[in-house]
Amino acid sequence: MIAYTDTAVNKLKKEGLVRDISLSVFKKNKKINAFNKYENNNSFYIFSAGKPLIAAVIWKLYDLGKLDFEDNISKFWPDFGKNNKKNIKIKDVLNHTSGVSLSNTLSDEDYTDLNRICRWLENYIPESKPGEKIAYHEVTYGWILGELVERITKKSFQESFIELVKNPLNLSSMKFMTVNNERLPLEIYKHESSNLNTIPTIFKLFALNKIPLISGTCMSKSSDLAMFYNAIINNNTWISKKTKNKILKIYSKGIDHNDNMRNVKLGLGIRFDSEIYFENEIDQPEKSFGHTGLVSCIGWGSIEKNITVSILNNLLLSSELNRYRLNVLSSAIKKDLNTI
Repeated sequence: MIAYTDTAVNKLKKEGLVRDISLSVFKKNKKINAFNKYENNNSFYIFSAGKPLIAAVIWKLYDLGKLDFEDNISKFWPDFGKNNKKNIKIKDVLNHTSGVSLSNTLSDEDYTDLNRICRWLENYIPESKPGEKIAYHEVTYGWILGELVERITKKSFQESFIELVKNPLNLSSMKFMTVNNERLPLEIYKHESSNLNTIPTIFKLFALNKIPLISGTCMSKSSDLAMFYNAIINNNTWISKKTKNKILKIYSKGIDHNDNMRNVKLGLGIRFDSEIYFENEIDQPEKSFGHTGLVSCIGWGSIEKNITVSILNNLLLSSELNRYRLNVLSSAIKKDLNTI
């Protein structure tokens, strides 16, 4: 019985705040089948909820001794160091303090070409010194880390993701671009509260044309996203305990200058600051972590309770309504898990 979740889903449906939805839950390293009735067998666009998956490739390369989080990016990508960027460290991008955060000077046509994107990044003049201030790297995060991975591994980012993360963790549905005639994720819809008018069309075009946004084009089923967070907590062979201890700590906290001046707590590609999974536990020790994606999706895990949850939606809401939606669902899931 998952009565709290049933009530929450029905409430949100009546309020018109969900269309297609998928929930997956793990507790103590086991998938909780009671939630299977809300598990959609289709893939969803998970947008920035895929950022930890990009980070996971970096974590694994650290685990293999191929890089250090303290390494300057220019060590592997010399031209990135131009215009006072030579001292930007890998960790600075992972925790959104590199000073290379905005994409408003990149022309629309350049979004389709990674070579042009890389030249643009090389010539980028940072907004701040490395580590000086937090400014969410909406799309530059994926471009910088994706190029870094390709230079270190001599393979495409997609190949490295498959080899280092997807296959070892059996994340069968997860990908960053479609291959051949693969079925697209569920269509994105826009609620009247959302002002993201072009997003549904843009992301369909990204998928159809294999445009390498990386930071936003991750696609997944909810089961795989929850399984990924479960692996961070419970898998002791994929990455070492040393690496796990490194990634599960705060590296920057304070005001995010690109996110409505919210207070945030950031790790190496994961966040420790969201009331969506903390509810009113913001000031408690950092026992829960996760990442949201474009006012629709979230994956999170609680180390203390050994639970992981993914909530995927394809209806874009306003930020306020999405926070409400995800909080209602996460709170209900937590209450049901207390009875299981």
